[in-house]
Amino acid sequence: MPETALLSQPETLAGLGNTVRVLAYVHLRNIHNSTGAGRVARQLTAHLAQRSDVDLHVLADPSDHARTVPKVGSPWIGFPYHFIASETSRQQARWFLLDNPAAERYWPDAQIVFCTAESYVPVKRARLVVTVHDAAYFENSAHRRDRAFLQQQFKWRLLYRKLSGKVDLFHSVSHFSAERLAHFFPVIRSRIRVVHNAVTPHFFEPVTPAGLDYLAETGLSQRRFLLIPGGLHFRKNADLILQAWPCLQQLDRDLKLVVVNHSDPTYVEKLRALGGDVQIAGFVSDDALKALYTAAEAVWFPSRYEGFGLPVLEAMACGTPVVTSKASSLPEIAGNAAILVDPAKADAHAEALHTLLQSRSMRDELKARGRERALQFTWKKAAAELKAHFDSII
Repeated sequence: MPETALLSQPETLAGLGNTVRVLAYVHLRNIHNSTGAGRVARQLTAHLAQRSDVDLHVLADPSDHARTVPKVGSPWIGFPYHFIASETSRQQARWFLLDNPAAERYWPDAQIVFCTAESYVPVKRARLVVTVHDAAYFENSAHRRDRAFLQQQFKWRLLYRKLSGKVDLFHSVSHFSAERLAHFFPVIRSRIRVVHNAVTPHFFEPVTPAGLDYLAETGLSQRRFLLIPGGLHFRKNADLILQAWPCLQQLDRDLKLVVVNHSDPTYVEKLRALGGDVQIAGFVSDDALKALYTAAEAVWFPSRYEGFGLPVLEAMACGTPVVTSKASSLPEIAGNAAILVDPAKADAHAEALHTLLQSRSMRDELKARGRERALQFTWKKAAAELKAHFDSII
């Protein structure tokens, strides 16, 4: 068993259950209309706060609080808050450069300071825990290696060097990410603990009236369509999508392609230039996303690189078959409940999708497997595992 997998299961830490005072540093601007890391921060914080053995306070930017908390409502309205003095970016720069002010300045009783994404907050007596999602900016092929990538990579290297010397426990969202981060930063290996992300309960529930209205308004209520939930980006394998879509068009003229989430405009132009029935929906609400997942013939998520891959489980929770990549964390998360395809082979993706769309029995089998698989990933379970890890370092 790899060292990063040690203590990743809650039963390993059974018997620990004292109340822990947790100060969660949350970028509140990311928890409204959130995807990816923002959704994780929102759900994990809220589910930690639900536990009777966690006394949770939130450290945040007061401007973000004023703009965001009224929109997200309960339970965020009721949390005890402590506010940083500067705007988020300036405050993080001060923490990074000066190691001041310490978290105890905001809440002297904190035992755990929990950064819900890759950030740094200095501590004196409290233990520091940081969620780390992936090692994408340290890999050779996860992003296009342009100037923006190199700048971001430089920033992340500086951050991880700082974290390597300061953090008591790194929370990784998958064993894949844990191993890759330990590869690039061996000194942190013994401090990495894996707690998987989970499915927001909303995706297990029936489609809402708002979701049904969205399908009707967009003309998708009576259409057969494939759903791409990750947008069009280099990392999400948009180049492969552009290669495979013409093949799918030839095989199934009645099929529509729907793309949600933010996309690189260059890829949007290229996809539209290919012709065929394509709908670029952009960012959509959770009600609309749930409806799209449920109504789709299949969900196509051919990503090059994922630290976890939430859309795979969200689609499964909605009872929709998934075709995804045999790469990064995706096999770990999908298990045997999705069709896994080489992320470099556009023709294989087109063939897998066509075969799936032609086979009712295959779709039904994957729907059943997917639903069962998604039920294994709950935020209540994730919060329990993380709380056990908090206990282990106090």
